[in-house]
Amino acid sequence: MKNLIHVIYPDEGVYSYVVESDEGVDNLLERVFMEWNRGSGCECELFLNNRCRSLSVNDVVVVNGKYYQCSFIGWNEVSHEYVMELEDEVSNHPERDLGAWHVLMDVMWERRKKKCVEA
Repeated sequence: MKNLIHVIYPDEGVYSYVVESDEGVDNLLERVFMEWNRGSGCECELFLNNRCRSLSVNDVVVVNGKYYQCSFIGWNEVSHEYVMELEDEVSNHPERDLGAWHVLMDVMWERRKKKCVEA
């Protein structure tokens, strides 16, 4: 079975490829995580050729049209709208010139704080 994968680094880039596999989504996500992490020994060619940073917490992977955000442990399913809002927040952040990954961490920290205050 062909699985369309998109690795999204918010406001940095999107890398798309096809994985031929009958694995379930959980296994595919773990496979993508290993393939997009330097030093795993399982890095995929697309990752190596693009010389991008390793996939990390808060980055997003799309598997066959469903969005998943990398968490501290595992993955959380999110919506397309969530990802678009995240991209917008990162790209328009006043400290964006420090780097998208740095700003992504800051944006997610602020989102978590806001959620705690609202609860």
